[in-house]
Amino acid sequence: MKISKLLLGLLAAASFASAHAGYTDTVQNGSTGLSAGPTYFVNTDANKYSSPYYRGYGQDWGWQHNAIGTSFSSASLNISAFDVDAPSEVDNIYAKDEGVWTLLGSLAGNNGAWAFTNFTLGSNFFDEIATGLEVKMEISRGASTGWIVTLAKSSLSVDGGGLPPPIPTAVPEPETYALMLAGLGLMGAVVRRRKSKQA
Repeated sequence: MKISKLLLGLLAAASFASAHAGYTDTVQNGSTGLSAGPTYFVNTDANKYSSPYYRGYGQDWGWQHNAIGTSFSSASLNISAFDVDAPSEVDNIYAKDEGVWTLLGSLAGNNGAWAFTNFTLGSNFFDEIATGLEVKMEISRGASTGWIVTLAKSSLSVDGGGLPPPIPTAVPEPETYALMLAGLGLMGAVVRRRKSKQA
């Protein structure tokens, strides 16, 4: 009886926290939904210098985040890149606003290190976020053809949603979720068995 009350309390607390916490949608290699198939996001750290992930002048690419339909009051876009020769390299990031590509700024970071660049999104982007924000990157804008960059993740956070680690990580496979559900089912069975023994 005590275990089932504790379990219900934990579930209620978790649902309350998720309803009042920020949210993050991350596009990375293996993403699903609107962002499915961003083939140029690197799959593992070991491939950061490999084609097609390590890209330079004229090899720009774009992607789209999943729709975030809940209400929110703040938003930021965080892009994890590797080998950004700051401050001279200019790899511009754009997001679509009312059908027009709008410059957010350029990637910043140390050469040879995974790091997020943060772009604060104004309320003018909120309607696009609600339907799936479109983003694109323009590599080596107007200067050196020798600048090269690798992307790992694009994380769209609303209301202070947390960020994943900047280095490439695998997206959980459906089998992982199945195992998690099986584990929860097993816990429920154990609670029911103890309850029936006490009766």
